[in-house]
Amino acid sequence: MGPSPPVWFTALAATTIFTVMLSLGLLLGRDQLATALRRRILLAAIVFGVIVPLPILAVAFVKVLNLEGPIRLGIILMAVSPGAPIALRRAIDAGGHSRFAPALHLALVLLAVITVPASIAILNVVFGVAFRVSAFDVGRQVFFSQLLPIGLGALTLAYRPDLAARIEPPLAKLSNLLFIALVLACVYFLGGMLVSIGWMPTFAGLVLTACALAVGSASAGNHVDARPPAAVAAAMRNPGLALLIASLNNAGGAVAAVVFGYALGAAVLVAAYVAWQVRARRSNRN
Repeated sequence: MGPSPPVWFTALAATTIFTVMLSLGLLLGRDQLATALRRRILLAAIVFGVIVPLPILAVAFVKVLNLEGPIRLGIILMAVSPGAPIALRRAIDAGGHSRFAPALHLALVLLAVITVPASIAILNVVFGVAFRVSAFDVGRQVFFSQLLPIGLGALTLAYRPDLAARIEPPLAKLSNLLFIALVLACVYFLGGMLVSIGWMPTFAGLVLTACALAVGSASAGNHVDARPPAAVAAAMRNPGLALLIASLNNAGGAVAAVVFGYALGAAVLVAAYVAWQVRARRSNRN
């Protein structure tokens, strides 16, 4: 399994994710949920575009390139793990509708309890393996890492909107700084192992993320305001969920490096997409 990270690294990861999701919960009110529910067909189309196509593309990718071992496993686990904690912030940065993007993310996180075990069961048949993950395992992970802080933020917005408006901007900045620190910590702990594995995980992250951005955007159809959150939600996968599945099945420590390599490639491409969207919005205003 490789050496375990020190306590401070685990604390940094937990604090970062909690802060990110709390800051986003401060944006989630009843009006966002009501807006999303009024667009149920669009929401269902985007959820399908986020959950279904990428695992199929990932299976094709690893089979065409004949990938095996930790590389194949890490790529597949990332593909079946939607609802990355940082995805909602990136979607809003890219110009996602502030009343639709949070509800979309919440729907993906809640549905992961069903979709992730179902995806693993299907992949067991495809690859002839016996991986396991229960709805309880997924539910516990997404509850403590995402739903709890989102809920606290939403409650603050509902009962103390003045407080929520005051603390959300600095909390968002803090969450971005913590995220950068977490990435650097991951490079420190996993960089050597990733170098030894090679460039394939990052290449897979780039290729599959490009496909996911296109599929996610297409799933929003003619709804221009929904394309950025749909694209980002499809592209950014949940490393914590992927690593949970790996740990539950005693996968080797190299899988963590593959997951990080994939996430690195995905993050680079999503950052470029967000920058492009920001630039396009500024050009339209001018």
